[in-house]
Amino acid sequence: MKRTPHTKATVIIVVTLCLQLGVQAAKAQNQQDQHHSFQSRSEGSVAGEDHGMVGEGDKPVAKLSLDQFERRGMNGAAIEGDFSYGDDVNKVVLEVDFERGGGETEKNERWLVYSRSISKDWNFLAGFRHDLQRETTSRNWLAIGLAGETPYSLEMDAVLFLARNGSTAFRLEGEYDAKLAEKVSLVPRLELNFFGQNDEIAGSGSGLSQIETGLRLLYEIHPKFSPYIGVHHERVVGNAADFAREEGEKVYSTVWVIGFRVWF
Repeated sequence: MKRTPHTKATVIIVVTLCLQLGVQAAKAQNQQDQHHSFQSRSEGSVAGEDHGMVGEGDKPVAKLSLDQFERRGMNGAAIEGDFSYGDDVNKVVLEVDFERGGGETEKNERWLVYSRSISKDWNFLAGFRHDLQRETTSRNWLAIGLAGETPYSLEMDAVLFLARNGSTAFRLEGEYDAKLAEKVSLVPRLELNFFGQNDEIAGSGSGLSQIETGLRLLYEIHPKFSPYIGVHHERVVGNAADFAREEGEKVYSTVWVIGFRVWF
């Protein structure tokens, strides 16, 4: 597909965002005493637990986490989890991100990522993402990005994707854990998906294409297990919304959710 000036502008914006996040990661090293791990928001620190610096990791360990395992509305579901193996500095992560709603699979991603701690709060990510879609065409992406925690305890993932055919995409995720009581937390979450080109088959449009937001109320029964209830909203915008209307599909949906978060 021929690239337009709008497509080039989108790619430039994406690269600029990644560079800005990299600068912020370096600054965050001297501003926080907490630590973050890519494989689970529930697992704690990644590196520099004693000195706040990146150094040699501890003995490698295997961990399994489910950040989301939920029912969405009457006929939807979502599973987001990962298995990781490594130490505080280096990890290999296998991740699954699955969403289904409206009688069809909306997202079915498999990730294989190498995670390298670059500061006590940020990790560099490099690996592959495979989109497994029966309704549309499956696709493989090269993934490069950052994951960590900002000075205001906002957990973020920013990942740039490049497909073999030259297609580009960018995903920005943010989550904040607001403690309401010792065992009760309110967790707002935002996901933005950008694309460098139109893809009518996949239903994505150039520029900002998809927005997902959610608000979940968690109760910590055990440090490793928290059931929750909440609400989830998603919509397509721009060219993606035009494609959806042409197919007679809704451009947004809001549903209740019930599920749990667990890690081992």
